[in-house]
Amino acid sequence: MKPARRPFIRSFRIRIALITTGLAVGVIAALFVASALAVVARRASILDRMMVAHLAGPGFSTRSPTVWPSIDAHLNASFSAFAPIESTENFAILRAVDDQAGQLYRSPNWPASLLVPEAADSELRTYYGGGTQWRIGQTRRGSVVVQLGVNTTLSEAQLKATIWRFGGAVILLCLAVGGVAWYLAGRAMRPIEHLSGVMERIRASDLRQRVAADEEVQEFERLVTVFNDMLDRLERSFLQSARFSGDAAHELRTPVSILQGELERAFERAGAYPELEQSLADMLDEVRRLDNVVRKLLMLSRADAGQLQIPLQALDLVPILRELADDLDMMAPERPLRLDLPARMDARGDADLLRQVLQNLVSNAVKYGVPEGWIAIAARRTGTGWQIDVANASAGIAFEQRDRLFDRFYRAGHAYDRRVAGVGLGLALAREIARAHGGELRLSDCTPAQLTFSLSLPADASDN
Repeated sequence: MKPARRPFIRSFRIRIALITTGLAVGVIAALFVASALAVVARRASILDRMMVAHLAGPGFSTRSPTVWPSIDAHLNASFSAFAPIESTENFAILRAVDDQAGQLYRSPNWPASLLVPEAADSELRTYYGGGTQWRIGQTRRGSVVVQLGVNTTLSEAQLKATIWRFGGAVILLCLAVGGVAWYLAGRAMRPIEHLSGVMERIRASDLRQRVAADEEVQEFERLVTVFNDMLDRLERSFLQSARFSGDAAHELRTPVSILQGELERAFERAGAYPELEQSLADMLDEVRRLDNVVRKLLMLSRADAGQLQIPLQALDLVPILRELADDLDMMAPERPLRLDLPARMDARGDADLLRQVLQNLVSNAVKYGVPEGWIAIAARRTGTGWQIDVANASAGIAFEQRDRLFDRFYRAGHAYDRRVAGVGLGLALAREIARAHGGELRLSDCTPAQLTFSLSLPADASDN
């Protein structure tokens, strides 16, 4: 049986704040407990010392009954500081007994159930009577035994109230410590947030940016240095890869064009030889396919290098979409088409490149959709832009393949069949063209019955 996994708080700021607060609260709680115990012990010690001092005083030597009430009142005044402020009970009790004359005095509030036997020593002892705890001390003056008691129940009540008030202050202090810990943890995280902001601004098309190490705190200097070194290595590798793709595509373009031209001329002269004509036609199709790959690679290499500049011109996307719908009726008349377009879709961009993006989405819907299944093209305004959805009836795409649809040369499932035209560059190039227009292309819906690609483009700023 595996041990239960310990819960893990992913937020570094929360963890730092909790650890700091926990340590502070632990120290404060320990100090509070130690202080409370010290106060309790000190209170008991002070009471005992005051009782011993009163018992040793000369006032208890009198035998006059009229003096004892005054002594009792003086004792209550002396010990009144140990009782709660709102208490009306007498805190001290007094009893004097003469061996011959009997009881000389007993405080009015002396509990009837409190029986204190005469002790042979002067030790202070605790007794219970009348539901109250009493601390009793005795002294003998000749034939008179004097018993002095203080109400420790009242003393403890006052002490508990004081401790509770102190505890409330401690709780407020702990909350304040938690707030300060959260604030300080946030301040400590600011360099990381700043680094994250700088790193987020770095794009694959511009890897020349670096984080200035001298602008960061000393503890993050090594992190910044390592990050900049990683960017140096990535930039070198990326530039080498982009340069290789561009150079290879550029070098291939000329011989492929020459080969295509020679094949076309040979095809025109091979009319008397059907078998040769068919072979030349097949080779010409492959060369054209290779030329299409080369052109797409050239455009992708320019996009990787940040050199895919789009001449933005005002245009209406509705005629382009209706033209694609007409082409779709001729290309796949057996596919039911649903068209939902606004009257106008004013945008800015290159009409030919945007037509290439939309044509790629429509052709994919035909090639990879369910045979004789429906196709839908819809467009709508979303805030400051347009969203064009191209959907089709689909048999679904495996979950692990969805994230790779826009990878170059990747073709999902049955798309690897050579009978299905394409090399796996269409969606990758379409997304780069969309981004060059300030938009995005994404797979917005993928269910076992439907597949939807959404193209978002900014609207023309002059369109109201």
